[in-house]
Amino acid sequence: MPILLRLGEITLKSNRTRGRFESLLVHNIIAALKMEGLKDFQILRERGRIFIYLRDEELERKAIDVLRRVFGITSLSPVKELCFKTLSDIAKYAEELFKDYVKDKSFAVRVKRVGKHDFTSLDVAREVGAVLYKYAKRVNLTNPERTVYVEIRNDKAYFYTEVIRAFGGLPIGSEGKVVALVSGGYDSAVAAWFMLRRGAKVEYVFCNLGGLAHELGVLGVLKVLAEKWSYGYSPVLHVVDFTRIVKEMDSKCDRSLFNVVLKRFMYRVAEAIAGEVGARAIVTGDSLGQVSSQTLQNLYVSSLAIKMQVLRPLIGFDKEDIIRMAKEIGTYEASSQVIEFCAFYSRKPKTRARLEEVENEEAKMNVEELVNEAVKNRRVVSILEAKTPSLKELIIGNIPQDSVVIDLRSPEEYSEWHYPNAINVPFQDLLGFTSKLSRDKIYVLYCDEGSLSIEAAFLLNKMGYKAYSLHGGTRKLRRICQLRFS
Repeated sequence: MPILLRLGEITLKSNRTRGRFESLLVHNIIAALKMEGLKDFQILRERGRIFIYLRDEELERKAIDVLRRVFGITSLSPVKELCFKTLSDIAKYAEELFKDYVKDKSFAVRVKRVGKHDFTSLDVAREVGAVLYKYAKRVNLTNPERTVYVEIRNDKAYFYTEVIRAFGGLPIGSEGKVVALVSGGYDSAVAAWFMLRRGAKVEYVFCNLGGLAHELGVLGVLKVLAEKWSYGYSPVLHVVDFTRIVKEMDSKCDRSLFNVVLKRFMYRVAEAIAGEVGARAIVTGDSLGQVSSQTLQNLYVSSLAIKMQVLRPLIGFDKEDIIRMAKEIGTYEASSQVIEFCAFYSRKPKTRARLEEVENEEAKMNVEELVNEAVKNRRVVSILEAKTPSLKELIIGNIPQDSVVIDLRSPEEYSEWHYPNAINVPFQDLLGFTSKLSRDKIYVLYCDEGSLSIEAAFLLNKMGYKAYSLHGGTRKLRRICQLRFS
């Protein structure tokens, strides 16, 4: 039984562009089906329609699930196909197919027709409606309980009852290449998805402030985009070590401007990589006013660091909109495990930074050298081939009895408040402290938000210790203390 695919926006293009887009879509369809293990199929391409013929009908539902995620397809339907000679042939076949479907129900018949025939679409609707009427309760053209669809294309008729929504857009590869700055959070993944949907090949740039655990979290998110949505090409992740850049900023820059200066560094790195890979734009997950670096003024000042255009697909989205989309496209769960790096978060960031003051801070550093070094030393990872062990098992919500609690924050933060009996071992000193740890004990680590503690737990576990990151950081601990000691 074939699957009928509708192409939507592609059909509005000029003949030359349309032919190129349809060929690219067929290429992506073949890649999608093969990637999902569906190899025994045939494709028939007609104007405005593509038909997929599967030899194993039991795999139809799996094929439909895959095909609705191929961009360029707006909807699809499993259909029954009939080669006919007369209108009577169509009506008889419709009766055989749909008499039980419409039994004791109100129904309507919807007809589409392409080609030259000695009957009209209305004639078909009348004939099919007449043969089904004796089984049904009544005809209802405005709000039927059952709808029967007939599509006629030259000497073939296609019969179906389902119209399954797909995601539309344009075939990936039809609009060139972009690079997307990603952090593993909800926003950047959804922004990249929207660019894939508009036909762009996306290469990803991750400016790593945290460590290997953060990188694994980001890869886990991008795996979803690569495996479920990026049919037709093999996406890569450029992992850029920002350790030296952040150290320079930490020692030389006004902390209230960290958010803008750091974003300008990220833009410069992304622009350099885009130039190397032939990308035409940088994509970010910015949403206007969501955080301090995303105010209108700060976005403007950040953009002035580069000449390349910056695309912000989510600029008008609320956080709730973004999370809803993350759930729909499947990145929500993976992103929920990735916590933004907190070590260099500015506590009182400026929301209206002036270009002159930002440039004065950057003048304290050799910006060009830092950017060139970071870009040169980056690693390029094939997302589809990368191994991404889950970090879920490293995260716990409570402190087990008899466990040792380690506070990874600075001594100043520790002295202001800490969990009772917690040991203060700043993150940067942790590896030197491991000789004092016992492999027989359980260690629970915490920081402000949780990113440093995940990285620390990951490192300790690799060294053979039983270590966990406390979900929620100090805020979660304060609640625990209120409950436990009130």
